[in-house]
Amino acid sequence: MLKKSHFSGFIPSLLLSSLAGLIPAAEAWAQENAETAVLNEDKIYQVDYTAKFMPQEGIVRMTITVRQPRRLLRRVVIDADPVRYLSFESNQPIEVTDGAVAWLPSKTGGTLTYQVVLDHERNDDGYDSLMEAGWAVLRGDDLVPSVKTRAVKGAKSKSRMRMTGPAGWSFITAYKKTSSKSDWLRIDWPNRKFDRPIGWMAAGHLGVRWDDIDETRVTIAGPTGQGIRRMDMAAFLRWNLPTLKEIFPVFPGRLLIVSAGDPMWRGGLSGPNSLFIHADRPLISANSTSTLLHELVHVAQPYRAEQGEDWIIESMAEYYSLEIMRRSGTISERRFELGLEQLESWSSEADKLQADESSGSRTAKGVAVMHALDSELREVSNGSLNLDDVVRELSQQYTTISLEKLRQAAENLAGESLSSLPSEGTSY
Repeated sequence: MLKKSHFSGFIPSLLLSSLAGLIPAAEAWAQENAETAVLNEDKIYQVDYTAKFMPQEGIVRMTITVRQPRRLLRRVVIDADPVRYLSFESNQPIEVTDGAVAWLPSKTGGTLTYQVVLDHERNDDGYDSLMEAGWAVLRGDDLVPSVKTRAVKGAKSKSRMRMTGPAGWSFITAYKKTSSKSDWLRIDWPNRKFDRPIGWMAAGHLGVRWDDIDETRVTIAGPTGQGIRRMDMAAFLRWNLPTLKEIFPVFPGRLLIVSAGDPMWRGGLSGPNSLFIHADRPLISANSTSTLLHELVHVAQPYRAEQGEDWIIESMAEYYSLEIMRRSGTISERRFELGLEQLESWSSEADKLQADESSGSRTAKGVAVMHALDSELREVSNGSLNLDDVVRELSQQYTTISLEKLRQAAENLAGESLSSLPSEGTSY
């Protein structure tokens, strides 16, 4: 059902040869590149996101504005939970289906507005998105959920976002401003054709600490008066971030850590170039692992798990939360070994590794596999290989990983079969 509205190169400079025979070829090359640059510019459309935080009403008022030189972007389908995303309006047609809203911009673009209810509980165990009277903690995905688009081949968005709210509110994200004097943020994800805001954000009356740590601009932010240990986290990162980046060399140049207390979810959650950690989480847990380091490894991992293989991602992050602190000297060798022993004891509660989501004893079971793989690689290579090499190989080859890909990467490096990984063709 269609509704008209309402629903509650630069051209590179050439060093031309003085040889007359080469001039025509050079001129043709310049003309070809000029035409390509114009064509590419003709396939860019502007997307502006504005988010107005209205805590008294309990909503964020979102506006998406598209401007395009011709009909490049033809259809935008937003995955809109009707409980959280309300009152869609546009001067262009809107197609409403269960759980989704399709918007059809005109040949010059158009504007879509809607309301977002930020409050969202995670497994009935605290909020992973929340707006209170004086602050809000959220992800960009909460403002603009998953989107599917139909556009001209080769077309790409040039996107930016502006956030406003009550007097005295400030807004912190991992994005850069479009200019030093602008309040617009540049939203640019090179691997996406339609750029939308994602990653963790904080708004309201905030305490913020900025620091440059091992060539990464680190921002630690959260509501004031909630006991957030910004200095402790910054010091912890100074000890451990350089070691993490040796293992995962492709690490963002900007990192945002958002923290808050109850009633937020009492754990850690990663996002692109950002993470959330509850204010009460210790930097080092009793079993010598670290929630903060665990989530930082997720930020650094350039791949995601294939179906049923979440244990690989989670166990690798948990293992390295121990290993990084051992290497940096944050914990002793003995504490490292005790941590592995405690995880191995916990792992007995898990019947298998495979699952769409891994946590607790299942992740602990996977840590034992990672440690065994690291040990076997060191043994067969006389110390010249370890799990770091497998991580780098996976990072270079894959965007998704599975047991098969993990095995292939490890055995290609070792040059022989390895026994530390679960057997192929079996339930594990």
